[in-house]
Amino acid sequence: MVYELTIEKELEEELNELKRINIREYTILQKKFEEMKLHASVIVNHKAKFNSFEKPLQDYKWIEINEKILIFKVDPNDQNIHLCEYLPKDEVFQ
Repeated sequence: MVYELTIEKELEEELNELKRINIREYTILQKKFEEMKLHASVIVNHKAKFNSFEKPLQDYKWIEINEKILIFKVDPNDQNIHLCEYLPKDEVFQ
Protein backbone atom coordinates (compact mmCIF):
# COMPACT_ATOMS: atom_id res chain seq x y z
CA MET A 1 0.00 0.00 0.00
CA VAL A 2 1.82 3.08 -1.29
CA TYR A 3 0.37 6.56 -1.12
CA GLU A 4 0.02 8.66 -4.25
CA LEU A 5 1.59 12.12 -4.56
CA THR A 6 -0.32 15.19 -5.66
CA ILE A 7 1.70 18.33 -6.33
CA GLU A 8 0.46 21.92 -6.38
CA LYS A 9 0.93 23.50 -9.82
CA GLU A 10 3.25 26.22 -8.52
CA LEU A 11 5.38 23.67 -6.68
CA GLU A 12 5.55 21.49 -9.76
CA GLU A 13 6.88 24.44 -11.77
CA GLU A 14 9.40 25.18 -9.01
CA LEU A 15 10.56 21.55 -9.03
CA ASN A 16 10.95 21.59 -12.82
CA GLU A 17 13.12 24.70 -12.48
CA LEU A 18 15.12 23.02 -9.72
CA LYS A 19 15.67 20.02 -11.96
CA ARG A 20 17.28 22.29 -14.56
CA ILE A 21 19.52 24.23 -12.18
CA ASN A 22 20.33 21.77 -9.36
CA ILE A 23 19.89 18.14 -10.37
CA ARG A 24 21.49 16.92 -7.14
CA GLU A 25 18.91 18.61 -4.90
CA TYR A 26 16.13 17.49 -7.24
CA THR A 27 17.33 13.87 -7.00
CA ILE A 28 17.41 14.08 -3.20
CA LEU A 29 13.83 15.39 -3.25
CA GLN A 30 12.66 12.59 -5.52
CA LYS A 31 14.17 9.99 -3.19
CA LYS A 32 12.50 11.68 -0.22
CA PHE A 33 9.15 11.63 -2.05
CA GLU A 34 9.46 7.86 -2.53
CA GLU A 35 10.38 7.43 1.14
CA MET A 36 7.40 9.55 2.20
CA LYS A 37 5.01 7.45 0.12
CA LEU A 38 6.20 4.31 1.89
CA HIS A 39 6.16 5.84 5.40
CA ALA A 40 2.66 7.23 4.92
CA SER A 41 1.20 3.74 4.60
CA VAL A 42 1.75 3.24 8.36
CA ILE A 43 -0.49 5.67 10.28
CA VAL A 44 1.92 5.75 13.26
CA ASN A 45 4.51 7.31 10.93
CA HIS A 46 2.27 10.31 10.34
CA LYS A 47 3.32 11.51 13.79
CA ALA A 48 6.73 9.83 14.08
CA LYS A 49 8.23 10.67 10.67
CA PHE A 50 6.31 13.81 9.71
CA ASN A 51 6.32 16.99 11.80
CA SER A 52 3.07 18.82 12.51
CA PHE A 53 2.38 22.52 12.71
CA GLU A 54 0.66 24.16 15.67
CA LYS A 55 -2.92 25.34 15.34
CA PRO A 56 -4.37 26.69 13.06
CA LEU A 57 -2.08 24.95 10.55
CA GLN A 58 -2.15 21.54 12.20
CA ASP A 59 -3.64 19.91 9.09
CA TYR A 60 -0.28 20.49 7.40
CA LYS A 61 2.83 18.39 7.97
CA TRP A 62 6.44 19.21 7.21
CA ILE A 63 9.87 17.66 6.85
CA GLU A 64 13.27 19.28 6.51
CA ILE A 65 15.36 18.59 3.42
CA ASN A 66 18.66 20.41 2.84
CA GLU A 67 17.85 23.43 5.03
CA LYS A 68 14.47 23.75 3.30
CA ILE A 69 11.01 22.80 4.51
CA LEU A 70 8.64 20.69 2.44
CA ILE A 71 5.04 21.39 3.48
CA PHE A 72 2.35 18.83 2.69
CA LYS A 73 -0.93 17.24 3.76
CA VAL A 74 -1.55 13.55 4.31
CA ASP A 75 -4.99 12.12 3.58
CA PRO A 76 -5.19 8.54 4.91
CA ASN A 77 -8.70 8.06 3.51
CA ASP A 78 -7.62 8.70 -0.08
CA GLN A 79 -4.07 7.41 0.49
CA ASN A 80 -2.71 10.67 -0.85
CA ILE A 81 0.12 13.02 0.04
CA HIS A 82 -0.55 16.54 -1.24
CA LEU A 83 2.70 18.49 -1.63
CA CYS A 84 2.12 22.21 -1.10
CA GLU A 85 5.35 24.19 -0.78
CA TYR A 86 9.12 23.84 -0.60
CA LEU A 87 10.57 26.88 1.16
CA PRO A 88 13.79 27.95 2.85
CA LYS A 89 13.71 27.10 6.55
CA ASP A 90 14.05 30.73 7.66
CA GLU A 91 10.93 31.71 5.67
CA VAL A 92 8.84 29.09 7.45
CA PHE A 93 10.23 29.45 10.98
CA GLN A 94 11.02 33.07 11.72
